[in-house]
Amino acid sequence: MRVVIIWLLCFAAGCPVAARQYAPRVVSPHRADAYSMKTFRQYHRWRDLQGDALAWEVYRYLVDTRTGLFHMNQVLEGRDVLGEYRTVRDPVKILNVYGYGYCGIFGPVMAGIWQDMGLGPARTVVLPGWNHVTAEVFYDGGWHYLDIDVRAAFRRPDGRLASLAEAREDAGLWRDRGPLFFPNDPLDRTREIYRRTPVHHYHGFNQSGHTMDFVLRQGETLTRWWTPQDGRWHHLPEYNDVPWLRRLIEQPPRGPKPNHRHFTIHNHANGRFVYEPDLTARSTDFEDGVYDGRNVRPGPEGLTLAEPGRGYAVFEVRTPYIIVPRVGQLETTADDREAAVVEIDARGVQLMLSLDAGLTWQPLPVRALPAAIDLTPRVAGTYGYLLKIVLEGQPGEAVVRRLRQTTWVQVAPAALPALGKGVNRLEYHTGDHYGMETRVVEVGPSASEPNQLARHVLRLPKDYDPRRTTARIRGGLVVKVEAPPGTTIAWFSASGSFRTHLHQAARRTRNLIQYAVNQPDGFQEIYRAQVPTDTEHWHYNAAREIRLDQPVERLFIRYVGDPALNNFRIYAHCVEQRPRPSGPVRITHVWKENGSRRSKQITLTGPASYIVTTGAEPENERIEISVPSRRR
Repeated sequence: MRVVIIWLLCFAAGCPVAARQYAPRVVSPHRADAYSMKTFRQYHRWRDLQGDALAWEVYRYLVDTRTGLFHMNQVLEGRDVLGEYRTVRDPVKILNVYGYGYCGIFGPVMAGIWQDMGLGPARTVVLPGWNHVTAEVFYDGGWHYLDIDVRAAFRRPDGRLASLAEAREDAGLWRDRGPLFFPNDPLDRTREIYRRTPVHHYHGFNQSGHTMDFVLRQGETLTRWWTPQDGRWHHLPEYNDVPWLRRLIEQPPRGPKPNHRHFTIHNHANGRFVYEPDLTARSTDFEDGVYDGRNVRPGPEGLTLAEPGRGYAVFEVRTPYIIVPRVGQLETTADDREAAVVEIDARGVQLMLSLDAGLTWQPLPVRALPAAIDLTPRVAGTYGYLLKIVLEGQPGEAVVRRLRQTTWVQVAPAALPALGKGVNRLEYHTGDHYGMETRVVEVGPSASEPNQLARHVLRLPKDYDPRRTTARIRGGLVVKVEAPPGTTIAWFSASGSFRTHLHQAARRTRNLIQYAVNQPDGFQEIYRAQVPTDTEHWHYNAAREIRLDQPVERLFIRYVGDPALNNFRIYAHCVEQRPRPSGPVRITHVWKENGSRRSKQITLTGPASYIVTTGAEPENERIEISVPSRRR
């Protein structure tokens, strides 16, 4: 029955529903819209460019001290036993969430940006003689080298960008190249290393699929700062193993920062979601914000039962930024705190938590109410959770009087919509890169954990062994993806981490991705391996994005590992079955001019342009997007 009772109650009362905002974002003329690589491609500096001109303009943006990426160290997510699968190489994540990495990330990220923008095929290039990783992109009949990590690109005498092979052979390409050319490295020694080192090519080493999707509901505010807030970041134990990195992190402001300060003006930064709906019958916040529910309704005191017995309401936290704690000691995560806090005042309730879109639930013990429950040990390092509030008893007796969910995240400040000196024409956008107002469901279990994998597949494959870390699944596997309550799937991206044969034997790689809708039959092929014969690494990723002819309730993705599948990730983008009208949104910019704080607040009823004018070079501090609570 799910949310049927809720909607009937609302419409019977004639109340307006929904002011929620889908993928809300402010786009600055000084920053590309990195919601996805499709929107990134439309930035005014390069949307009309092709070939060398496009490659160079995007490269300049990515190495700029204000808009670019900075060097630090590895970026890892998840609990997989093999670091190969934990390393983040998705361009949208690196640009928006972290803003940093090292060569082993920047090389494939650069390749992924070129491919996903449509510039041309790209490959990751490994130089073992320098322990270095970079990238090349193919267009206009040749390969072209561009290196974010060491800030280097080569130009031929005719001005065109050169390949790595040309740079290895032609000493003339190393002369008089300016500040964006190996600024930290002695050229003579570096050129000799390039000339002598072997060169290995990795194809599909980048990842793809992440988008900056989230839903901002009535009673919810997202605040993002350009600077760190009280020592909050994605806390990796691996950072303690490297002395220089540990010292760097402990330097103020505490947390991730560049080890080449001249590469950027930024450090890491933070954001905070605060959701505090009015759950009484005086407001429409509950109808707008609930994810799922049964036998519940807003009452005079708050959320209560519609009929005697048992009912529940589910609220979703889903952020495109990774959830991070306030870090205590570097050596342990035991004293990390405040990543996500649920404050609740209620009686006659039980609380439950799900980290897999409601497939399984964990009880949240609460000794007494009201309570503040710190979810840090459960949700830090993830991108969201579901909170289920179970009410039992009589209407008016079992009641939720107050709910507040605070979630801290890590953001890359270079991607935030910065103000510049003078007149800033900003744009408020909503929706995905197809112009649809969608919410996303992510399915990405670790195949290293059979119990986790089993929740998402029709059946575990016969030839599956998680101990075979480089060849876990041989043969077919079908994944089931369900749309959230009240929605249907409009489009999706499906990626797989596959094993491949090498060199000439790569032609025998026959990995597949297929899909079917509503029922697991009639599968359509969307990916068939065509691995280049110069590939020299056993692991690669493949991803495909499909916009469906009609939205569907469920999706089935079939992977075939030949020689093997090791992991997969699916992002299903869902539309509401009952379209919701847009409502007011409040945007606040805060900055400093010559040390004095300034601010401007704008209220909009939907996507629109607006202007913020600064009198001096601004120091951006924070930006807030808020959807106010609404009365009936």
